[in-house]
Amino acid sequence: MEITTILGIVVAVVIMLLGIRMIMKKPADAAPSLDSELHIDPDSQTPVIPRHVRAQLAAQEAEAERVEPSLNTETVESIAPASEQKEAAKVEPTLTETAKPVAKAPSPLDTPIVEEAEPEVAKTEVKEASAEETKIEEKTKTEDAATEETKPAEFSLNSNIEKAEISDFEDESSILDAHLHEQKVVDDECALANAEMIISLSVIPQGRVLSGEKTLKVLLKYGLRYGELACFHRYSEDGSKLLFSVLQITDTGMEGFDLETLSTEEVKGLAFFLALPHSDVQNAFDTMDSISRLIAREVDGIVYDQNQQEFTPQLREFWRHQAIDYRAGQPAEV
Repeated sequence: MEITTILGIVVAVVIMLLGIRMIMKKPADAAPSLDSELHIDPDSQTPVIPRHVRAQLAAQEAEAERVEPSLNTETVESIAPASEQKEAAKVEPTLTETAKPVAKAPSPLDTPIVEEAEPEVAKTEVKEASAEETKIEEKTKTEDAATEETKPAEFSLNSNIEKAEISDFEDESSILDAHLHEQKVVDDECALANAEMIISLSVIPQGRVLSGEKTLKVLLKYGLRYGELACFHRYSEDGSKLLFSVLQITDTGMEGFDLETLSTEEVKGLAFFLALPHSDVQNAFDTMDSISRLIAREVDGIVYDQNQQEFTPQLREFWRHQAIDYRAGQPAEV
């Protein structure tokens, strides 16, 4: 019994040792390789490389450092163009390329064959490149020569074009004469240029002056437009006839408007005037009377006649009959 018990204990110990060894031993198939997926650290977002992988990479780098370039490699690099060498120098190996096993150095038996074949290939490529450059230069020269040949042909086509001489334009243009004549007719027909008598009204604000901006808004509101003689004019509904005009009143008298400085100026009053004779005098006077009273109400002013008297209904009828009854060459009754 003692021997059997001892043997059983020994066998159990052996089995336990074998089981522990099998548990501790890693299977060969499950060993991680360089081609396995990388694990990313969630905190630093960098790949975690296992220790055995780092050992394998270090071993491969040691093998790659021991590989020395052969004489054939140096010869090919010296023959290759400089641009190709620069491009090759810029290429950096990726992580996958670094992980792949490095090819072994060529054996001495293969070296003579490579030394004879590669220089010939490089020389052939250099010859082909020089031949292509020569063809491009010849093509460029041919195109330049064709362009030079076509240029004289273009100039020959334009040689028959008649050129105008300066003497042809020394005389006055008939178009310009017609334009000046039309402008002169318009100026001669202007009611202001042919005025024999003026009936005027003035609007004076009470206790204050008008700003230039307020004056401009009021005039434009009641249909007056800036025009000749630096005045604001009111035309008939169809725009064919001038009814009356407006000037500004200053310390020195009546003056025209300067639109560039009007917004910064102060206006003491507005002068309305009707030029006689007028083809539509009744409509012109009634329109001037109505708009002057509307503007006076707008600016809190009073309307005066040309004798500086307040424009009462009696004076309104008097000046209205004076304008309607006026005839060319007839002296005015004031």
